[in-house]
Amino acid sequence: MALTLLLDGRPVRSYEPLYLARGRVLGPVDPFLTRVAERMEYAGGYAVFSRAGRSVRVRLMPAAPSKLGQTYVALVPLLRALGETVALNASRSVLDVRSPERVDTQPPLPFDPRAKQVGERAVFTPTPVPTDRPVWNGTPRPRRTPIPLQAWATPVPRR
Repeated sequence: MALTLLLDGRPVRSYEPLYLARGRVLGPVDPFLTRVAERMEYAGGYAVFSRAGRSVRVRLMPAAPSKLGQTYVALVPLLRALGETVALNASRSVLDVRSPERVDTQPPLPFDPRAKQVGERAVFTPTPVPTDRPVWNGTPRPRRTPIPLQAWATPVPRR
């Protein structure tokens, strides 16, 4: 059965689908695991995925990055080990993955007229140097590039 992976509510697209087989969710390393992991490296026959101080080792031979999209692993235990919350809804064919960390941004502060303001700076812009404009007087000079024979409007008489 093919599944859809939702990462924080947004679907993750891939040419290789996720599968539910014998109670396990199998999916390619790229993009489903690499999208969650902050770092990936190879060490002694293992691929090590790291995120937020957590790391997971998976026995994988070093492969080209283009081959990671065809290398299938059991995703749910790996995602949970990286700190993700994973919920499988088999009736809807959806694997919902939620990240625990949220980026809290502060709203911009309102304008305070009493605060010290940065003054305007002078920007150096040089004045353009005047150049003489060429003046062409006299007879025209011949053209230096040849004109193709097919460009002439008048046909050449044949003998």
